[in-house]
Amino acid sequence: MLMLSGCDEEEEPIIEYGVYRADLYGPAPAFQPLGTPVQKVLLEDFTGHDCGNCPNGHLRAAELLTQYGDSIAVVAVHAGSLAAPLPPEYPNDWRTSEGQYYLLTQVGQDIMPKGRINRMPGASTIHSPSAWAGKVAEAFAVTPQVNMQVKASYESTEGQWNVHVFSEWLENATGNYKLVILLTESGIVAPQLFYGNTPEYIEEYDHEHMLRTSGTGATGLTLFSNPTAGTNAVQSHTFDWNNAWQPENCEVVVFLTEGDNGRVLNVAKTKLIP
Repeated sequence: MLMLSGCDEEEEPIIEYGVYRADLYGPAPAFQPLGTPVQKVLLEDFTGHDCGNCPNGHLRAAELLTQYGDSIAVVAVHAGSLAAPLPPEYPNDWRTSEGQYYLLTQVGQDIMPKGRINRMPGASTIHSPSAWAGKVAEAFAVTPQVNMQVKASYESTEGQWNVHVFSEWLENATGNYKLVILLTESGIVAPQLFYGNTPEYIEEYDHEHMLRTSGTGATGLTLFSNPTAGTNAVQSHTFDWNNAWQPENCEVVVFLTEGDNGRVLNVAKTKLIP
């Protein structure tokens, strides 16, 4: 937004955090409705570097990604006591305020390895890795109320990243629905405890799909209230970049939830740099 003075001089633009910078990046991209229902699944893997059983969850998540590809999004949430830094063995703090909220407030337990599958039937429901495959299959069997698509870009010159989300409502729905935008990073090499492995302390472990930040806060932005079938909407956002992240290793994951604590209706993901 430009503010004009009485002398018609342009002052510095007032930029709201998260507002898409069309002045810098042009119009938001166009999307084509899919028309037919496409259900995708979100797996939130609660983990920590001092959790010796957690790599078994990482392996199970990798198997599901191999099986389902772009139809499943994995977010490794480093949170809780087993993710706290313990120098010198575990010097890094990979926890985020969003991850802490998801585990300690929404789930309400400091326990891992556990995972949420589309937060069904609600945000406090968690499952052991041995149950993930069955719960993922159940989630895919749900007929979606809304389709989702996402496009993203990394803008190195301005030090920002853009996200465009297309929601296509297929059915009438009641209540409020929130958009959550997360950024994950893979290829982070750091120590990890791995029970049963030789050695159990792995100094150079490859951490994948690590939650780095959200663009919308942990619970997201309310976008829809009692939406009706046929409603199509594009939401576009610009966020500031953190140079600690490697953009070529990052993925954007977006999803719609029923309010703060409800199930995930649908999800979409994309590489930040294709």
